[in-house]
Amino acid sequence: MLGSGMCIMSRYPIIDHLYHSFILNGYLHMFWHGDWFGGKGIGLCRINVEGFIVDVYTTHLHACYNASNDKYTNHRIIQAFETANLIRVTSSGSDLAVLAGDLNSNPNDICYKLICLGANMIDSYSSCLNNSIEYTYSHPENSYKDANEINDRIDYILYKSNEKNLVVVKEHRHSLPHRVPGQDFSYSDHEPIEAVFEISRNTLSIERNITKNSGLIFENEFLSILNTSLNICNEKSVINPLISWHLIICILICIILSMYLQLVSYTNTIVIIILLIFFIMYVYNLVIKWTEKNCVRGFCNHVETIFSNQ
Repeated sequence: MLGSGMCIMSRYPIIDHLYHSFILNGYLHMFWHGDWFGGKGIGLCRINVEGFIVDVYTTHLHACYNASNDKYTNHRIIQAFETANLIRVTSSGSDLAVLAGDLNSNPNDICYKLICLGANMIDSYSSCLNNSIEYTYSHPENSYKDANEINDRIDYILYKSNEKNLVVVKEHRHSLPHRVPGQDFSYSDHEPIEAVFEISRNTLSIERNITKNSGLIFENEFLSILNTSLNICNEKSVINPLISWHLIICILICIILSMYLQLVSYTNTIVIIILLIFFIMYVYNLVIKWTEKNCVRGFCNHVETIFSNQ
């Protein structure tokens, strides 16, 4: 249950590495979901691939346990902010940057767009002409498929390079068969994927097709995504506000009981303990509410500041 569940292995020398834990990652009281205990975040390994500096990132955004009533939308949005910002800041000196992981977001989801736009990354799925992948989750041939869940693509290999190099995605495919050979079950409820990149020096000094107008379009689109994210986070409360009212009502009931039963010391002790428990829960509720709101505002202000300085 403990541990991020992420790993990067390389046949080439790893010259540096970094791990950043997400500042928000589920709730302690939702312990049966396990994300809070997992310590999820973003992993980075800087690898020397025959003279090319390749930054390989891996991450796993918070899971969605109920699509009709998703309590973790805010957390995934904030995690997407963190992922995009970390890649943007740390990948500037690399020849190629690759992000591989489970984003728990389909291509139409705002978290996917935040990472692609915020880190200026390209989806291998869309740039590869030889693409054999259709779904990565709830695949029709996966033994763990739930009939109530729709087929989806939520696992990705994203990439970006600088103007000094040319990068081509030669292959984008499933890396393992749908079932374990000789068995009637799959390796995982997610289908593993892999991509093959061809990187070469841009000896012809081919300029990227980036104009001032396209830059403005990109900036406006990213700011629009940021504003939408902020609106979503403001509309969705961290914990249902009714819980706060329930806590207040319980505290009032305990106070009334203590007034009527104040002559019995044992009863008073129990009442005091109950009051303390509900007080701690109420404070916990307020803390995680304000933590999330401050994190969302902070990331939005940070990115808007970057754009204002350009």
